[in-house]
Amino acid sequence: MRKMSLLAAAVLILQLGFILSYVSAFHQPTPHTIPIAVVTEAGLPEGLDQQTTDRLNAIDGAPLEARTAADTAEVRSLLRDRDIIGAYIVGANGTDTLITASAAGSSEATALESIFTEVDAAQGRQFVVRDEIPVGVHDNRGLSGFYLSVGWVVGGYLLAAAFGLLIGAPTSRRETWMHVGILAVYSLASGALGAFLTTHVLETFAGHWFPLTLLGTGVVFATGLFTMGLRALIGVAAVPAAIVLFVILGNPSAGGAFGADVLPSLYASIGRWITPGIGTEGVRSIVYFSGTGLGQPALGLTLYIVIGALLMVAAALRRRSAHNPMSSRETSKV
Repeated sequence: MRKMSLLAAAVLILQLGFILSYVSAFHQPTPHTIPIAVVTEAGLPEGLDQQTTDRLNAIDGAPLEARTAADTAEVRSLLRDRDIIGAYIVGANGTDTLITASAAGSSEATALESIFTEVDAAQGRQFVVRDEIPVGVHDNRGLSGFYLSVGWVVGGYLLAAAFGLLIGAPTSRRETWMHVGILAVYSLASGALGAFLTTHVLETFAGHWFPLTLLGTGVVFATGLFTMGLRALIGVAAVPAAIVLFVILGNPSAGGAFGADVLPSLYASIGRWITPGIGTEGVRSIVYFSGTGLGQPALGLTLYIVIGALLMVAAALRRRSAHNPMSSRETSKV
């Protein structure tokens, strides 16, 4: 009865953490320092672009982080290099143009439209919207990459958790290599098949099978190895720990259709360093930005793999010390 009560209490804590985290992340998306560029058309007074930039940066709550750009060609380059999320072209005829990139986060594009509706209304002007880098026809609001990433992450930690709960942590070097080897093969299959479903079956990301396969393999392997190392070191407590990290914190901070610039600051800062967010950002970079921005996801996956390996090494050293208490005592005397 006591064990069942403790287990129920632990599950309740996880459930409440799930509710708190998701609602906190999504209940009131608020834009903050969305990077944009400002361009003025020919024929307008010199210095108007800087005046407009200063006025946009002075909006209460700092929803924008505006900078000037020479022309629309520079704007396109900045958008594709992911240095900005949108641009505001001040028109000489009283009609402005808001350039967005919904592929970087549809909620950010929507937030920009809302902000500039108020800005132009206050000045008696109007604007039209041009989506320079839209999401794909089969990628509603850019959510497909998020769900693909979440699927990869779930597969990675579930396999590691299943190994730990049903088979147990490895007790020898041979078993360790066996677990890691099976995880590697599973990761490759998971990455390739997940990419195949989205590129060839559903045709959501057609033409990107190979790079998505590499990304998916990395996401599954990094998630699984980290969970496996945690399980070897701390036991079954690794399962709820993985749920907290990858589900309760990782899924809402990944954003999905919500870009980092409209999430609460905590989620915005951690999202790209937890594997659901790493995978989501990686899919966006591959599919919509020709690989621009893949460096950070690659670094994040490398860190998880290294940490997972170090956790397994630490568990092996502790196991060896437990099996050879005399040698450990002699070493401590020396």
